[in-house]
Amino acid sequence: MKRSLVASLSLAVLGLFAPAVADDCRIERAVYAEGETGLELRFRPGSGENTPVSHKFEVRSEKAGLKLDGHVMYDGEIARPVGMAMNNCPEGDVTGADLAACTVWQGIVYAVDGQGNVDLLPPEGAEAPKTLLLPGFGAAFKMSAVGDKVEAMPWDGFSFKECAP
Repeated sequence: MKRSLVASLSLAVLGLFAPAVADDCRIERAVYAEGETGLELRFRPGSGENTPVSHKFEVRSEKAGLKLDGHVMYDGEIARPVGMAMNNCPEGDVTGADLAACTVWQGIVYAVDGQGNVDLLPPEGAEAPKTLLLPGFGAAFKMSAVGDKVEAMPWDGFSFKECAP
């Protein structure tokens, strides 16, 4: 009895110091990491109800001193959430050419659960998925103006790392 009580208490104490799991975190506070380069996707709340932006995020690497702005907008024509990662885009009235010049990656964002089921990125307020898949991200990133800031080509998958405060 004493041994099982000690084991139970030990597990409870360890649970207090364990990192947050995706089940305890909403997407707008989730942080994801890419395994090869350590790049992170750090989500934050979107712009509100009267905007086409459904999610905001940063692509970050403390080691490389990199910080890209990102957002996700739902594209009704293809019925998918389309993400964009951008490097120093100009503000205000810009042309399509201006945006193309500063866009590092653009594509559909998919959520993958713990069983490998693929779905679309959930809306704000939903539980953070275990993994995010950004098809073509790694190659687009490596071929961009910021690609030389990391040594290896990143993968297209980002795993849940933690829940930001």
